[in-house]
Amino acid sequence: MKKTDVKDQAKTLDNRILITGKSIQGTIETMASLGDIGKQVLRTYGIEKVIDTEFYSYEIRSQIHKAVYDRFGEIALLAIGFRSGELIFDHTALAQVYKRELKNIESQNDEKKNEALKLLFQTYVTEGDKVIKRLNKESNFNFGNSFIHVSKNSFKLRSYSTWLSYQSHFLIGILEYVFSLFFARHWQYQIKYQESETEIIEGFYAYCMTIDFKPYNSSSSAESLVNQRRNEIKDRLLQAVLNEAEAQKENVQRQKEKVEELSQQIGKYIPPQIHHALVSGEYDTSITTRRRKLTVFFSDIKNFTTTSEMLQPEDLTKYLNEYFSEMTEIAINCGGTIDKYIGDAMMVFFGDPETKGERDDARACVEMSLQMQDRMKFLKTKWEREGFANPFQIRMGINTGYCNVGNFGSNQRLTYTIIGAEVNLAQRLESSAEANGILISYETFAHVQDMVNAQQLESFQMKGISREIKIFKINNRRKASPRKDVKDAVEDSTSTEPYSLESLATEIDLLKKKIAALEETSTNN
Repeated sequence: MKKTDVKDQAKTLDNRILITGKSIQGTIETMASLGDIGKQVLRTYGIEKVIDTEFYSYEIRSQIHKAVYDRFGEIALLAIGFRSGELIFDHTALAQVYKRELKNIESQNDEKKNEALKLLFQTYVTEGDKVIKRLNKESNFNFGNSFIHVSKNSFKLRSYSTWLSYQSHFLIGILEYVFSLFFARHWQYQIKYQESETEIIEGFYAYCMTIDFKPYNSSSSAESLVNQRRNEIKDRLLQAVLNEAEAQKENVQRQKEKVEELSQQIGKYIPPQIHHALVSGEYDTSITTRRRKLTVFFSDIKNFTTTSEMLQPEDLTKYLNEYFSEMTEIAINCGGTIDKYIGDAMMVFFGDPETKGERDDARACVEMSLQMQDRMKFLKTKWEREGFANPFQIRMGINTGYCNVGNFGSNQRLTYTIIGAEVNLAQRLESSAEANGILISYETFAHVQDMVNAQQLESFQMKGISREIKIFKINNRRKASPRKDVKDAVEDSTSTEPYSLESLATEIDLLKKKIAALEETSTNN
């Protein structure tokens, strides 16, 4: 709220009823031990400093009391009222009556003692009435104190001011201070809030309190009794503050646990890398994309519709969830970004939001596909033992190329994904693969030819891509070293492990390249 002139600010809130700045300042001072709550409320009204001689809306003090009450409970308002009694209540008249009536107060004559009590109580009510009228600047409200002498030692106090429903203990706090100072040496007293007899007039509460006195003689001084009562209230307030602090601590812990739980749940719907970046504040959620060279992976279950028709829905759900869980764990461990699940299909890419370089991204993707292939062999055996007669057979396609990657969607909802012809090519490779097979493009093969034994298939053209698409089928993982000289190749040829035709063809190509390189070197020399 913009800071404005104090008087104008008060008038905009309520031009009927104003209270003195001294009353508000007294409230702020009594709350000093409770932190900055009062000043925080003042700031919401655009007030940086309270001036004692100025007048403010009653709402300001009420809101300060409400903030304290909501946080620490009734004891906080009791403590503020007790301190306010010390600051704003004029003791002069009561002290004079007490001194004049002391002989009657200490008399063994019940009638004289009761008359002195009534006179003291009446003086308090009169002085309290003056305080209320002095602190409230208004013309249409009959604010003030009045009382009824119910019996010789019992009174009903009616206090009508800018009280709201939760402020009764503020008034009781004021009574506690006055009674502990002028009554407690000679009477035990009990203050009872009479809710049924409290009236609501023009939105404000005319509180009704019953105060019962019982003759009593204390050896302590009035000051000692005041200090004793003050300390009792402080102890209760301290306990309330500690309880509130503990509750806040527990609430913070609960909120933290709730946020962590929610974060974990959200993390299941988005790639782990993006989830981590969001939590750490490192990810931009604006609608932005960038062009990156990625390696894109697609997989699906061959003849899934036919297979699913032969299973009960519960079994289908069980096997499908187990399949995705196993494949997802492999993808995450290999550093892949899981884009989405599309029915029985799975889409993963490497190279964003983190990349190890084009070559290593491609190799990580192929390594992932090989691990998935191996894991499916284990699952096939496991499922067959569980009665799954036709276990899932997956096919995979991998392509490396430039894609648009980033946040797509609207201001209301975003999805982090990739688009482009190279993505479509990876999906086309997957759909063309055989059951349990892996097809890769030449762009991927170029980075992994030392990792796998692969067989080149017939090329094809694809809409949106001008080049001829060279396709390779991965047969198995290569066990030979990435680089070999002729001697090593000959030694490998004598190995007890048989070569596949594809492996032998790859070795011949390597030897041809080495011979060509030697001939070129000889010619240059």
